[in-house]
Amino acid sequence: MIATAIAAHAVPRDVTRFKALDAFAQALATVQTSYVDAVDEKQLLYDAARGMVHNLDPHSTFLPPNRYQQMRQDTEGEFGSIGLTLYPGELDDARPRVPPYPGIDEILEGSPAEVAGLQVDDKITAIDGAPTAEQGRELRDAGAWETKLRGSSGTRVTVTVQRTGWKDPRPFVLVRAQVKLPTVRHKVLDKGIGYLAIARFSEATSADAAAALSSLRQKGALEVLVLDLRNDPGGLVDQAILVADQFLDSGTIVSIRGKLSTETQSAHKGGLATTVPVIALVDQGTASAAEILAAALRDHGRAKLVGQPTYGKGTVQTFYDLEDGAGLKLTTARYYTPKGNSLESKGIIPDVRVEAFTPDEIIVGGGNGSGAGPGSDATIIESGIDDPQLTTAVKLAKQALRGASK
Repeated sequence: MIATAIAAHAVPRDVTRFKALDAFAQALATVQTSYVDAVDEKQLLYDAARGMVHNLDPHSTFLPPNRYQQMRQDTEGEFGSIGLTLYPGELDDARPRVPPYPGIDEILEGSPAEVAGLQVDDKITAIDGAPTAEQGRELRDAGAWETKLRGSSGTRVTVTVQRTGWKDPRPFVLVRAQVKLPTVRHKVLDKGIGYLAIARFSEATSADAAAALSSLRQKGALEVLVLDLRNDPGGLVDQAILVADQFLDSGTIVSIRGKLSTETQSAHKGGLATTVPVIALVDQGTASAAEILAAALRDHGRAKLVGQPTYGKGTVQTFYDLEDGAGLKLTTARYYTPKGNSLESKGIIPDVRVEAFTPDEIIVGGGNGSGAGPGSDATIIESGIDDPQLTTAVKLAKQALRGASK
């Protein structure tokens, strides 16, 4: 029995130092032998490891093999799948007997899901015959079903789909393929004004960002850049540093202070956009590596920040592989901006604060001043601004463009 093994081999001669480990071995053995129901030995140990790491800080965690594999795949940005993401199912008050099936939120271009004809908002009622929901509740969360859709390239998975207008769900047999989660989007906003959005920082982000900047320059849209970091939760710090290097010729990008050492990352000459004025969009979802990038650009006077205060995550996590495929995501350092500021629990206050949306103006009563009575109509006058933060950024970009042309 594993508890006996721990007791026999882990209890040290220095009883004082390892008394707590002895107590743990005793507790494990007692649970195994005396708890009223059968227990899974591995799960007990996983739960113990999870509790140990969880209490260190909000960002450190122990991950069992399946969750750790998915996290590493997300970080790498490439894995075997059918190429879609799901959103959680919701109960419909108008159709209470319909289970809250998860729906398709996004389909990657060229993926098996797109080739098969799946569509955004299709409902996934079953995967390989296992129902995803029953009346009144989801059976697993959307992320768990996405994991089930992943697998080795060339393997098959059957997805049963319900679409509006179909009488019955239809099965689709799809062959998984290697797909890449895009982290960078770019487009031309106006003459001379480019737009670059980074969703997260994975292994290909800096290369994709460089390609996007080159494309915008070829299109004549890199005189001013709107850099969208909203809802970017971070990711690989080294990728954020490489992106920042595209905008800076010299100086500190970030300082990373660990238990044993301090590392300073500095910019190098030769970036693709070192003279391009930048308007950076940030919000409460801008965190970690994205905050490193935003702070570096502002501290060096290279960007004006627009939006809402950022999340405030000033620590660095490192992945550690464990023997059975599980892993640790452990906080190993704190990072500081070029001006020496820590962002932990503080975030970055933007230069121009703009709400995420503009409330609609509602005029009730048909304009006769009599209020909303029988026979009156209600008219919603929309503001006409779908994204006030982006609208403000474009205005500032145009001002920068005019200033540069004088």
